[in-house]
Amino acid sequence: MEWGAGESSRQAVLDSPAAPDAGEPAEGRARRWWADPGLAGLVLLALGLRAWGIGAQSLWYDEWLTSEAVDGGLSDLLTHVADREGIPPPFFALVWLWTRVAGHGEVALRALPLVAGVATIPVAYALGRALRPGRAAARLAALLVAVNPMLVWYSQEARPYALLALVGGLSLLAAVRAGRAPDGDRRAPGWWALACAVAVAVHYFAAFLVVAEAAALVLARRERWRTWALALVPAGLVLAALAPVALRQHDHEANRAWITAFPLADRLSDAGRSALVGPSVPDGRLWLVAALAVAVALAAGGWAATGRERRTVAGLVGVGAGAVGLALVAVAVGVDAVVGRYLIAALPALLVAVAVASATALAGRRRVAAVAAGAAVTSLVAVSLVAVAAVATDADLQRPDWRAVAAAHEDAVAAGPAPRALVLNVHGNLAGPLTRYLDGSRVLEPGEVATVEAVDVVVACPGDAPCNLLVGRACGLLFLGVPPPEPLFGRLEPDGRAEAGPFTVDRYRTRGPVDVTVADLVAPADRSRALVLVTG
Repeated sequence: MEWGAGESSRQAVLDSPAAPDAGEPAEGRARRWWADPGLAGLVLLALGLRAWGIGAQSLWYDEWLTSEAVDGGLSDLLTHVADREGIPPPFFALVWLWTRVAGHGEVALRALPLVAGVATIPVAYALGRALRPGRAAARLAALLVAVNPMLVWYSQEARPYALLALVGGLSLLAAVRAGRAPDGDRRAPGWWALACAVAVAVHYFAAFLVVAEAAALVLARRERWRTWALALVPAGLVLAALAPVALRQHDHEANRAWITAFPLADRLSDAGRSALVGPSVPDGRLWLVAALAVAVALAAGGWAATGRERRTVAGLVGVGAGAVGLALVAVAVGVDAVVGRYLIAALPALLVAVAVASATALAGRRRVAAVAAGAAVTSLVAVSLVAVAAVATDADLQRPDWRAVAAAHEDAVAAGPAPRALVLNVHGNLAGPLTRYLDGSRVLEPGEVATVEAVDVVVACPGDAPCNLLVGRACGLLFLGVPPPEPLFGRLEPDGRAEAGPFTVDRYRTRGPVDVTVADLVAPADRSRALVLVTG
């Protein structure tokens, strides 16, 4: 589809008709956007960052839930999603189909998010190309999306958030094209309608971005409001079809309680920091550098821009901020499920806004603005790369290493005595992935009796990096490691300690076989959230 703009849309909030740079050769102007070697290099950069160590980390709890969802038949999948998730079924159905071809390993489960994450780069490029003439804004947009730590993190996670960012970018691109389409053009609004329907099928929170885009289109071209309303019908039908599942998910208190247990202000603060430097950083102050860089880039672009260019950037920021604001409106009416990763659909819009503003400043005649924008973008990219590299190389910043815990426990079982109980007490329910990595183990159910000759207790050993309790970080299990309560503890003898990644395993022997229950191994306050496995 061509990038042409209609006469009546030239003052649109989302409109800045693309035109080639004056100095670009004619043969370059005729070249398709996807033939840009700069884009190819940025796609390769994004692929490298997202593939770096993608199979090195264990699955964390949420990813394990994905693996549980796709292990059975389709009916099992639907039951799992309705009872244990807060996300629509289509993503899990897609993973179910994929695992029938690629298997259920860590890399296979994370492959689809990896592909979605890489695919977001050309979408960002196309947005930049659509909103500002030439390739500068397009390349900057693709670069910022390629290195963004939050987008990299979720491109390595077997959950729908990388796909959510991709469909969010696609719906915004379709909205831009629809806003610039001439009167009578039905294809562009049709593509936007399709993109919106796909987006809300991926995640309920995409509806907030869709509504924000619709509001921007109405502001841009009020005379076509019926077109925009009609284009929202497919998304509305998808949401209506998903409503029974959504209501059942909402009825399960556990699906919501883990979110509302954290104050809303903390979750919003985390969302802002994560958007800038990712959910796992080596230094909690890095986000300040990134936030300053974003502010300087937007200010420099605003200073150097024309009125229409300012409206373009303001429109992008308005759509992204509007999606977040609508999520807060939902909180005000009693539906509180706000968490940073659920808002990721709005992130491409905000990154493209920074790119367009920076490109405007760099191309303008105000030297100070150009220097400021160049320094800001350079700083933002540098901070992003530091954060991404830190996660890839520092185990303390990664997901919990349940494979290491399983290996330490299996070594103890092999060395004897056996059978052994493996105890994860305070918030130990987040250790569900251990059931995947420990062959021959079984979960000790409440009231069930097991005979053991040794007990292993997992202890969390947090590092110096700031902890983020809202993502799959080992630091989220800070309180693991409380010894079994009396009277059992009095019958145990210390038997050494084993290192297991970000954990250690305290080993105890009993004086001969002992019958135990979960009540013997875990203090009363922690029993409902503990995990006890018996092996051997």
